[in-house]
Amino acid sequence: MKKKRILMNLAAAALLSAGMAMTAYGADYMIYVSNNYDTEQVSMDDNDDEKIHPLAPDVYSDDYEIIDDVSWSKSVVNWTPGNYVTGTIYIDLESSSATSIGENRTDIQIDGEGRNEVEITSVDRYTGSKYEDDYPDGNIYRVKFRYQVVAQLGDTTWAGWDEANPTVAKWNSVKYANTYRVTLYDDEGSVVTEKVEGATSYDFSQFMTKTGIQYYFEVAAIARNGDQQDYLEDGGTVSSLTSPSSNPGITDGTWGDYQQGRRFTRADGSVPASCWELINGKWYYFNSEGYAMTGWQQIGGIWYYLYEDGSMAAGTTTPDGYQVDASGAWIQ
Repeated sequence: MKKKRILMNLAAAALLSAGMAMTAYGADYMIYVSNNYDTEQVSMDDNDDEKIHPLAPDVYSDDYEIIDDVSWSKSVVNWTPGNYVTGTIYIDLESSSATSIGENRTDIQIDGEGRNEVEITSVDRYTGSKYEDDYPDGNIYRVKFRYQVVAQLGDTTWAGWDEANPTVAKWNSVKYANTYRVTLYDDEGSVVTEKVEGATSYDFSQFMTKTGIQYYFEVAAIARNGDQQDYLEDGGTVSSLTSPSSNPGITDGTWGDYQQGRRFTRADGSVPASCWELINGKWYYFNSEGYAMTGWQQIGGIWYYLYEDGSMAAGTTTPDGYQVDASGAWIQ
């Protein structure tokens, strides 16, 4: 498990309790929230074997006694990277080393390098009875904060060369990823690195100019843009040297026919969307709503022809008389 921490200022409402001293200078006391990333696949509760499991952050303080676990507005297994959830903590001021709490005396930090958003939504004195036996003095405060969910992008489950066109690198899609970093290597090291958006293949033919050597490539899922970079960590690198030589892609799952088109549901219940998917040896492209596209489609700046069942035409003549190469690209 990897942890990173990010900073935010407490922009909470002041605590309006009688007799509480507030001094207008820098904050003296801190609460920390520490991002957690599921780099070791420790959270499998959502029955998804791809490595993209959001984890709840740790919340702690050296100054305040937090008297219970964080309560979240929704179950962690239903968290989606980039979305927001609300956390609630309870602080016993009587047992704390800090002598006050409030916007002029307290900051909350998610400590370190992360860039996801967090903000206090309310701070008030707790008047319920849940803690009265253990904390009879009743000097308890409730702090609520809004937290933007973070996650680690997964690794592709396969990367390799197209069997019909050995200069075309292909790989399986990664959940939540739309952008990939792909690096070509030869016998002397790296040749070129490309960023591929909206596709899971890249033709390196213009760079593969040597003969008699073995080329290979490495691919990693990366955050697409500034917004995604705030809450998604890049996935790990996968080499074509370590993947099987051939790949049928997904071999289990079900197709469904709807008025809007065909949809494919993986065995784990997830639906591919805005991505290529290799299913039983055939490539399909699914739109943002998860429907297999058909006909001529321009994807990643390249024109492809997709049959009525959604499968990609490759190395053939399309029904309307155009040529496509082994990677499926229209030969202009």
